[in-house]
Amino acid sequence: MGRVKPADVAVGILLVLLLGTFSLAQIGAAEEVARRVKCAANLRQIGQAILLYSNENRGAYPRAVADMNKPVPVWGTPYQGNDKLGAVAAEKADPFDAQKSEVAPKPNDVTAALYLLLRTQDITSDVFICPSTGSEPFAFGGGGNKAVNFSNWPGNKALAEHMNYSYQNPYPTKEAIGKGFKLNNAIGAEFAIASDMNPGVDDLLKVHPKSPAREMRKGNSPNHNYDGQNVLYGDGHVSFEANPFVGVKRDNIYTFGPSGNDVADKGGDGIIGPTTGPDDSILLPTAKDLGVVDARGEYAAAVNERRANANLVGSGAADVRAGTPEEQAATRRAIQGNYVREENGRTIKLTVTADRVSATQGPVTVAFTYAPEVLGQRAARLTLSAPDTPPSAMVIQTDPDGGITIKGSPFLEGKWKKQ
Repeated sequence: MGRVKPADVAVGILLVLLLGTFSLAQIGAAEEVARRVKCAANLRQIGQAILLYSNENRGAYPRAVADMNKPVPVWGTPYQGNDKLGAVAAEKADPFDAQKSEVAPKPNDVTAALYLLLRTQDITSDVFICPSTGSEPFAFGGGGNKAVNFSNWPGNKALAEHMNYSYQNPYPTKEAIGKGFKLNNAIGAEFAIASDMNPGVDDLLKVHPKSPAREMRKGNSPNHNYDGQNVLYGDGHVSFEANPFVGVKRDNIYTFGPSGNDVADKGGDGIIGPTTGPDDSILLPTAKDLGVVDARGEYAAAVNERRANANLVGSGAADVRAGTPEEQAATRRAIQGNYVREENGRTIKLTVTADRVSATQGPVTVAFTYAPEVLGQRAARLTLSAPDTPPSAMVIQTDPDGGITIKGSPFLEGKWKKQ
């Protein structure tokens, strides 16, 4: 082994000593854990709403109009491909009556089934947003519109932007029903009902329970950067799972057909289709088919931008735009200065220069370079950079008293008084 350099030791000590905090990468990981917890809470709320719906519908879980002779699953209908459709009067948005409804979904629409929870239960559209994605809740077209003015999320674009979960396809084949498939409040505790969104990529059919972790990641949901997915089960509990082979008999919850313990060397027969038996989960829609990711699982540009802002808070954080050189220079001038904050009896000093942010507590200083992006007259997003850590970001706002308020960074979060 080579000798450890004193400089390396010093860097490590500084990172540990400074307020007991961690590196930017570790901070980011902690933030993601918090988002996973919130995501799990969302799925539990969805599960409770499903149970309430079933109690009102003879035990049946949400399902819209079905065509059992051609059970090909769809989503986002009737809006997908029809830009003229939007909010209508509540009586004209009946999801079950195509004769009087102007926006009746097509048969076998998976998201129309899930949307019934918004129409019938005490649940809000923000429950369908995984906080790791940076997506925004569906606003029902704005104005005074409510959930009953729609029969579904309006098309793939709206689903990609306002709904981050996949639901068990409730439209089986007659053969599957004959084998014992059911989707009601009598399902088994291990049956997967919903989860973070199905990635939909072809790698789902290639992975199997014995695949190495690096390959298995390719079959995970994009919601949490392919690290795994929260899954809602038949007994109402939610678990964060490291791979998709977590259904009954280790069934792949993102494919249909035999997999897991039944077939050891493949991930299933297909990705978009009906369930094939009583133990076969197939959660839809998929991120690939909504345009969230491409065939390789790479995020679309718009999703990357939303994810970049997911951990930012405060007014204007979702509308970041790159400023002109003059605007960026003005932003740098506005936030420069020396600031202090008292925390647990300790004085923390913050210095902002034209290109650096430095935090000092006692003899310890940690510094980052930054690049500003303009949000508005008094707020800007700063992209922070430091050696050996990925870029992070925070929103900095100038206050009327001359101080600043920082949001989006657990390390620097809070109000700072100018010296």
